[in-house]
Amino acid sequence: MNGVYGLLQQWQLPSSKFLLRNSKHLPGKYLLHRTRVYPMVCFCKSMQTNTYEVVKGSYLPTTQTEQNTKSKDKVSIKNENVGAFQKLPMVMPSVDILYSALRKAKRISPTKGIANVAKRERNKGAKQLDALMKELAAPLKVYVDNFPKKKYLHPYERSLVELTLGDGNYEEVLMKVDTLRKKVTSVGKEHASLCAKSLSKREAEERLSGGMGKLEEIFHHEGKAIDELLDIAKTLRAMPVIDLETPTLCLVGAPNVGKSSLVRILSTGKPEVCNYPFTTRGILMGHIALNFQHFQVTDTPGLLRRHDEDRNNLEKLTLAVLSHLPTAILYVHDLTGECGMSPSNQYLIYKEIKERFNDHLWLDVISKSDLLQESPIVFVSEDTTADDDEMVQYRKKGPDGAIHVSVKSEEGLNELKQSVHKLLVAQMDKIKDETNVKCPESLT
Repeated sequence: MNGVYGLLQQWQLPSSKFLLRNSKHLPGKYLLHRTRVYPMVCFCKSMQTNTYEVVKGSYLPTTQTEQNTKSKDKVSIKNENVGAFQKLPMVMPSVDILYSALRKAKRISPTKGIANVAKRERNKGAKQLDALMKELAAPLKVYVDNFPKKKYLHPYERSLVELTLGDGNYEEVLMKVDTLRKKVTSVGKEHASLCAKSLSKREAEERLSGGMGKLEEIFHHEGKAIDELLDIAKTLRAMPVIDLETPTLCLVGAPNVGKSSLVRILSTGKPEVCNYPFTTRGILMGHIALNFQHFQVTDTPGLLRRHDEDRNNLEKLTLAVLSHLPTAILYVHDLTGECGMSPSNQYLIYKEIKERFNDHLWLDVISKSDLLQESPIVFVSEDTTADDDEMVQYRKKGPDGAIHVSVKSEEGLNELKQSVHKLLVAQMDKIKDETNVKCPESLT
C-alpha cells in the first residue's frame, strides 16, 4: 500500500484525483474531509511481462512463436486429410462466364442527375467497363483461391493428380487462369479510365465499344484455360473417396488374375470384368457391410515385372495406394497361366511387393482353382533349372496359407469372406492403435 502511494507522490499525482478520474462510483469531488482513498488496482492493466526466444538469429516474443507453431500444426493437419476433390468449386464454361458478364454489364445505367450528355455517356461507359471487368475476374479469383495447392493435398491425392492429369499440368492450368484474371483486370481498368476521360459522347461510345471488344477478344483467346480447369474438376470429382479411418482392403496382383471378379463378390463394387490385361484403368471402390461394420475395398490395376521407372501410370496408381493409404492387402495369384503371365514372374512380383510393404496386413488367394492341374504350369520361355525350392513350391500350391477360390464353381468363397472379415477387423484395431499413438492427449 505504502509503495503504491509513494509512486503516486513521486509522479506528483494525488491519489484522490487519480481515483476520481477513473472511478465510476464517485462522480465529482465529493470526498470526506481528511479521507484518503488509495487506488488498489490501477496498475494491473498496464502490467505485463514478455518472454522472448531466439529464432533464426532474431528475438521473437514467445506468443508469436507459439502462433507460428500452431499455424504449422494446422497445415500438417490439413495435409493429413483426404476429400479435397469433393470440395472443388463448380467451374462454369468460359462462354457462359463471358455472355453472363456482358449481359449484366450492358444493363448498367449512368448515375442519375448528370445533365451533360457527354458526361453522362462517359460515366455510363466507365461503369459498364468496370462492371464487365469485375464480372469476368470474380469467378476466376474464386477458382484460383479454392482449388487446393498441390503441396497441401494428402500424399495419396497428390499422386492421383500427378498420375491422372500429368505432372505439372494441374499447376499450369491454374496459373493460366490466374494470368487471365490479372490481364482482364488490368485491361478493364485501363479502358474504363480512358472512357472516363472522354471529351464527347461519340468518343465515350467508341471507347466503350473498343474496351468491351478487347475484353471479349482476350476472354475468347485465353478462356480455354477455364475449360481445361472444368475438365480437371470433373476428373478429380470422379476420383473415389477413401475414408482413412475405415479399414480398407486392397486387391493386388498381376493383370487379369481375377481381382475384379473377387471385388464384385466381396463388395458393392462393380468393376469391369474382361479377359484382357489392364481391364482396371483406375482405382475402383466398393464397400462391405458385415455385422453392422463397414469396410472399403479397392480394385487396383495389375502390376508387371519391371522397375518402378519403367512402370506405366496405372501401375504407379497401385503403388500409390499401397504407399499412402492404411490398407490390408489381398494378393491374388493365378497359377493356371490364363492371365498371360507365368507363375514364375508372378512369384517375383509377389516377393518384391511383399518385401516393400511388409508392414501391411496380408492375405493370399489362388484364383481360378477349378482350372488348376496336378502338374504345375511352366511357360516355354522359362528356365526351370535355376529354380529354388520356394519357386517350385509356389508353382504347385502358391504361397503358404493361400486360400484357393473359384468364382465359377464358388469353391472357397465362404472361407475367403470369413478370412477377409477377420483381416479387416484386425486392420481396424491397427488403425485405432496408430491413432492413439499419434494423439495420446485425446485419451486423457
